[in-house]
Amino acid sequence: MFRIFAIALLLLMPLAAQADDDHDEDHEERRNLNAAIERGEILPLTEILSRTRGKIEGRVVEIEFEHEHGLPIYEIYVLQKDGRRREYEIDARTGKILALEDGD
Repeated sequence: MFRIFAIALLLLMPLAAQADDDHDEDHEERRNLNAAIERGEILPLTEILSRTRGKIEGRVVEIEFEHEHGLPIYEIYVLQKDGRRREYEIDARTGKILALEDGD
């Protein structure tokens, strides 16, 4: 029984290490995002949501932060009343809606 446990542990260790690396990467991304907000380079998410209130229709179900073509972008995924999912691309510096895409 110990042998099976030891083998299972050896097989799972790389997965745990990968999860830890992903966790560290997420923390680094959050630190960079917070630093950019503190430097005034981008707006905080609360300000983005305030500026787009009334322009985004539906329930926000997911938000991502990315750089696209060198621009900091908040991607806001919304579920509309009719069940359609839409993606709004928001300029993180200004709060301007840059694009609107119908989702799957």
